[in-house]
Amino acid sequence: MKNIFISLVLLLSITTVTRAAKLDTHPVRLDADGKLLPWKPYNEVAALSWELLLKRIPVDPANGLKVYFTHCEYDPDTFTGSGWPNNPAGKNAMLADSALLWFQYTGDTNVVALVRSLLDHQLAHGTTPANYAWPNVPWSTARAGSVEYGNDNTVEGVGVLEPDKLGELGYHGYLRFYELTGDTRYRNAAIACADTLAAHRRDGDATKSPWPYRVNAQTGAVVEEYCAHVIAPIRLFDELIRLNLGNVAAYRAARQAAWTWLMTHPMKNNIWCQYFEDVPVQGNLGNLNQYNPGQTARYLLEHPDADPQWREHTAALIAWIESNFGSTDSGEPGLQYGARVISEQNAYKFKMCSHSSRFGAVNALYAAATGDAAAKDKAFRTLNWCTYMCRDNGAVIEGPAEFRQNRNNWFTDGHGDYIRHFMLALGAFPEWSPANENHLVRSTSVVKSIVYRDDRIAYETFDKIATEIFRLAAAPRHVLADGQPLPAAAWQHDKATGILRVRHDNASRIEIHLAR
Repeated sequence: MKNIFISLVLLLSITTVTRAAKLDTHPVRLDADGKLLPWKPYNEVAALSWELLLKRIPVDPANGLKVYFTHCEYDPDTFTGSGWPNNPAGKNAMLADSALLWFQYTGDTNVVALVRSLLDHQLAHGTTPANYAWPNVPWSTARAGSVEYGNDNTVEGVGVLEPDKLGELGYHGYLRFYELTGDTRYRNAAIACADTLAAHRRDGDATKSPWPYRVNAQTGAVVEEYCAHVIAPIRLFDELIRLNLGNVAAYRAARQAAWTWLMTHPMKNNIWCQYFEDVPVQGNLGNLNQYNPGQTARYLLEHPDADPQWREHTAALIAWIESNFGSTDSGEPGLQYGARVISEQNAYKFKMCSHSSRFGAVNALYAAATGDAAAKDKAFRTLNWCTYMCRDNGAVIEGPAEFRQNRNNWFTDGHGDYIRHFMLALGAFPEWSPANENHLVRSTSVVKSIVYRDDRIAYETFDKIATEIFRLAAAPRHVLADGQPLPAAAWQHDKATGILRVRHDNASRIEIHLAR
């Protein structure tokens, strides 16, 4: 009885509810050290966010499409769209990234279908004409409520596109969904993005990036010169080169030029500016943001072989983000109950859940790669803060101060660029996933299909050579690869944590048979 009593006291001490304090609509939960605990587990928050998109977003009566096709924002109560310009390319890329990670984790095909419908709409209604200077590539913006894209007359300008979004949607959306589905339309769209980027690559310097931030798609005239978000085109080139698709020689040259510029300029001078499409053309390079260095750090941690100095560079990027965007901004403290929360950009310096979750995910990846315990705790606390921004109905606000400024919620910040960071963190630390459930938390390949049953998990990967990591509730009895037993040396299960690692070198269809 004494042990039971001690355990009960300990449990209560680490799940203290501070009823006087709230983060958005949820009472703050603290551990015995006064540090923030999550409102709900990460996977449950991600599920709520997806549930809103799948079940609650209405059709816009003005155009007959779900609101997320033609709007960037929705009202948190009615879920109707706002009048702010749409951001289809970036939004669809983020949702695609989140959908692939969620699908492998749950097997939920509904999220795949949702994103496919967005990609298909982008191909049909959001692609530049073949006779333009920037041909056959995705428009980055659109007028709110417009079925057709490329016609934002509020901020971006009609006929203006952003080259970095070609890399972002070309990789996370088109190319990865080609690997998922085998649909060659997506492969061809990815190649078109890469071909256009390679054709327009230029020599960069301290004030001019390899691709402009904004261009007139029809004439090719530069609208805004500088954008530090070159890691997205680099990802696209990398994957096409790996798959030997398209004009590989041209991609190698463009990729190397972009990489050299990245390492020569922003990695040294920290001029990480221009990404957000709803900011007007800037007259200087002063509108720094954390998105570009955060995405660059993620790439380096996922591809350490690309940079011999990946550890030093990622540590420096994380420190720079925290120093520049992790302090008090817009009256909101940068440290809340032990959680470091991150602002978006100099032009809109509010604490926001998507950017804080990116900071958390990058810290988690860094901690997993280096064993840095402080980075792991930082990731945990920051991601915990982010859970509070998700309401019971799945609506996700950017942050309390930002919500007071603008009560509408973004499909990027609250969904596409929110869910994916929880999933990346679960891949870095599988023990943050529920111990009584079975989940694939990380794969080096796109997972084309996955079925979870009580007695087995069957899945197929795009690549025959790949590694997967699972958190399992039951021990595996044996593993089959293309119907044949996988050697015991190719899979390792830790009974204490439930973590299983599977490596297959010449097979794409894997079955894990579980003890019952």
